[in-house]
Amino acid sequence: MEGLEEVLAQELRDLQLTNINLLKRGVECEGNWAQLYRCNYQVRTAVRVLVPLKTFEIETQDEFYDAVRTIRWSNYIAEGQTFAVRSTIFGEIFSNSLFVTYRCKDAIVDQLSGEHDYRPNVDLEQPDIVINVHLHKTSLSIALDSSGKSLHLRNYKERSYKAPLNEVFAAGLIKLSGWDGKQRFYDPMCGSGTFTTEALMMAANIPSGKFVERFSFENWPEFYPEIWEGVKGAAEAAIQPPEAEMFAGDINRYAVRDLRKNLQKLPYKEQINIKEADFLESRGIPGSVVYLNPPYDKRVQINNVKEFYKLISDTLKNGWQDSDAWILSGNNQAMKSFRLKPSAKINVDNGGIPAKFYKYEMYKGTRKPVKNEKESE
Repeated sequence: MEGLEEVLAQELRDLQLTNINLLKRGVECEGNWAQLYRCNYQVRTAVRVLVPLKTFEIETQDEFYDAVRTIRWSNYIAEGQTFAVRSTIFGEIFSNSLFVTYRCKDAIVDQLSGEHDYRPNVDLEQPDIVINVHLHKTSLSIALDSSGKSLHLRNYKERSYKAPLNEVFAAGLIKLSGWDGKQRFYDPMCGSGTFTTEALMMAANIPSGKFVERFSFENWPEFYPEIWEGVKGAAEAAIQPPEAEMFAGDINRYAVRDLRKNLQKLPYKEQINIKEADFLESRGIPGSVVYLNPPYDKRVQINNVKEFYKLISDTLKNGWQDSDAWILSGNNQAMKSFRLKPSAKINVDNGGIPAKFYKYEMYKGTRKPVKNEKESE
């Protein structure tokens, strides 16, 4: 995910993967089977875990078809299994990613039916095997998607209040902030509570994939159940009660209801203090870290958004001394109404909306303005 590449790279380092290289919107690395399974089960900021099969240079549509057929698909799609192809294209060889998907599907089916006498069916909803095709100009990469569904689908969320954060994005922002799982945590404008649920999973070492019913790699002809069980067992054994005091709430009772529903599957949910409350009337405890994702006046409309942002900054200044506040916003004009100086400002992409993640270090009395802001592209 754009803006979170270094965060993902650090997660991979923590899992002892090697040859880690940052890409745009991704990270490449090397590892063994256990590490592949851990990436799906434990890494919080990956959307998909792809295993490259082959790369090519092509110049025509016919060359694309021929390239796909050079891969021995019987090694990856067994008789009776279904598959799906997901394509991303940039360039002039093809003008439509759907056509790329169809041509790839044709090449795979033609090879298997011609050489092995079986025709796998396509299943777009729950395929056994997922194939990823990426074509950038003349550079073609074909990979197996070991995840299947996007890893942001943690399978704990029962309800979604207005414009909920993507789970991977929320986890990445918390990691960007440097929260250590021990400092007092506040999510006082929680909405559906994605910040809160992801923070609890971090603080309690709950694997990000704990509630995923099945990963695509479990359907692969080359799958090692004993290694997979060992990975899950070790991760489960590391779950522990969170050290941090955690607080969440919202002025809207339906948002609070949704948060409670979304926490139902999580262990230690009872350790989160949840209440219906107006952030603009709040006061924090010194030493806290507060996360806010106020409406941008884009997906969620709000009357007089600039005045609302000014009131947020006044609340932070007057009621949250000696705490750190992190604000996610995609409304630059509204952020100009903030009467505070950020100590960090990080560019991120929130579901296609260019946004910034601002850090404010609250303090008592006066303080000299910060001259050098941290700006991350």
